[in-house]
Amino acid sequence: MEGWELSKAKIVVMLPALNEEGTIGEVIDDIPFDILSDRGYKTVPVVIDGNSTDRTLEIARRKGAEIVVQHGKGKGLGVRQGFALCRSPDVPGERRSMHDADAALMDARYIIMLDADGTYPPKHIPDLIKALERGADVAMGSRFLGSIADGAMTDLNRFGNTVLSDVASMLYQQRCTDLCTGMWGFNARALDVLDLDSKHFELEAELFAESSKKGLRIIEVPISYLPRKGETKLVPLKAGLAILDKLLERRFFNAAGDLEMKTTKRSEKSPSPTPFQFL
Repeated sequence: MEGWELSKAKIVVMLPALNEEGTIGEVIDDIPFDILSDRGYKTVPVVIDGNSTDRTLEIARRKGAEIVVQHGKGKGLGVRQGFALCRSPDVPGERRSMHDADAALMDARYIIMLDADGTYPPKHIPDLIKALERGADVAMGSRFLGSIADGAMTDLNRFGNTVLSDVASMLYQQRCTDLCTGMWGFNARALDVLDLDSKHFELEAELFAESSKKGLRIIEVPISYLPRKGETKLVPLKAGLAILDKLLERRFFNAAGDLEMKTTKRSEKSPSPTPFQFL
């Protein structure tokens, strides 16, 4: 049985988290390990922790998750660090940690990313995997193609997301109904071509923009969305402006050479995606 487990393809379920002690255990418990195992996959939950000060790590560790504590602040920065560990060792420009915990993220066939706040039901993971199995490079979980529970999204957030999704669709000539979704799936090879520099909640916009510009096949998958337990860390207006700025930057100013000077300046003030701290 152990040999069979080792022969299974690996799925990494990446959970960016910051002070999510109220939901992290339930999210990990709800990952459909048995269903994915029956389909031939070994599933590894990995918490990308943004330096939580509550019991998030204690609970996640007790539930059997691998832990990576990010260097620096911001969801975008943490996810970039996690992606760097999932990338092929021969991808240039990435410094990989040599810690034993690398094995938890390396050699994955698919990577699923979802927020750890309990709003994105893990039951949809097989749906994203099915889209990837059928040839998608990137699978976006769309709440607007699925269902949004009462009280899960404010009218302001709904309006803002709709506008930003329409802008993204127009700018990149790629259908997008839910730009700000926190549930994504990737073929591991897709990560090798994504050039990301987001630090905060503009990450999702950059993932869509980069995937579109690099010609990756993107498929939207209907998902459900639940009310958040606890206070949100998102400031709608600030996040919305950052998302719009990222869409425009990637569309108009990120061509070869056009942003060379800007990228150099950004790299001087932005922390590197490494090092990592494993617990």
